[in-house]
Amino acid sequence: VNVDDKGLQMLLDGRLETKLSSLTARFTRPPTEGGWRDTYSAVALRTDIENLVTETVAVTVVRRGIEERDRPSFGAGFFNDHQRPQDAESTSSHALYLHGGWTRRRVDDLLAPSQGWMAELEVGGGVPGASTRSFGRAVGKANGWVPLGADTTLVLRAEAGAVIADSRVGIPSVFLFRTGGDTTVRGYAFESLGVTEGNAIVGGRYYAVASAEAIRWIGDSWGVAAFVDAGDAVDSASDLSLAVGVGVGMRVRMPIGLFRLDVAYGDG
Repeated sequence: VNVDDKGLQMLLDGRLETKLSSLTARFTRPPTEGGWRDTYSAVALRTDIENLVTETVAVTVVRRGIEERDRPSFGAGFFNDHQRPQDAESTSSHALYLHGGWTRRRVDDLLAPSQGWMAELEVGGGVPGASTRSFGRAVGKANGWVPLGADTTLVLRAEAGAVIADSRVGIPSVFLFRTGGDTTVRGYAFESLGVTEGNAIVGGRYYAVASAEAIRWIGDSWGVAAFVDAGDAVDSASDLSLAVGVGVGMRVRMPIGLFRLDVAYGDG
């Protein structure tokens, strides 16, 4: 927590899982007088999801505001990436990526909101000459919490993203889009919605996800929920065909946030 006697924090993290393995070294400086926090990271990541093996090494620098309700951010990173889809050609790529973003929260509670909204926008791009292929990228997300009486909350979510380039070839996998799973389209396997290449699901240049969830609170700490999710990731906006998942779940309010347990069915 104080590596250099000036408040520098160090985090060393290793993960070994069935689908994801990673090594991370992260250094975070204390906030500046102007309200900024700087983070320097080096990451090695390997994933094996939907018959696509990706190996990515990245070095990044990010500056974020410390105010959670209005938080700007910007940064830069160099990414070197290798993709091996099953029964298709392997590819290697790299990118010097610059980005900026803004997160705005107007909620009654930052950890477990029950009323209000949140919006997030990030734009960036691969620098020409320092990237295998130059590209632009934009991602927008919005969440809303609407009380429906004293004991019911409606939770709405929408997000979409686009990579602006003639082709996805030469763009590192971390900047492309796949979706599906318990935080996006429930009822589908993790990142199982995307572009078919060989016998694998790879990332596309566009994605969209939307969700509506009604939570009925029973007592102060727990409730039941019903939801519908829809989303897809594609390589052409005209190919977008939303996969739909429906389900029910349990919610528990905890000091660190909201605990969820869901059962969902996807129609595809």
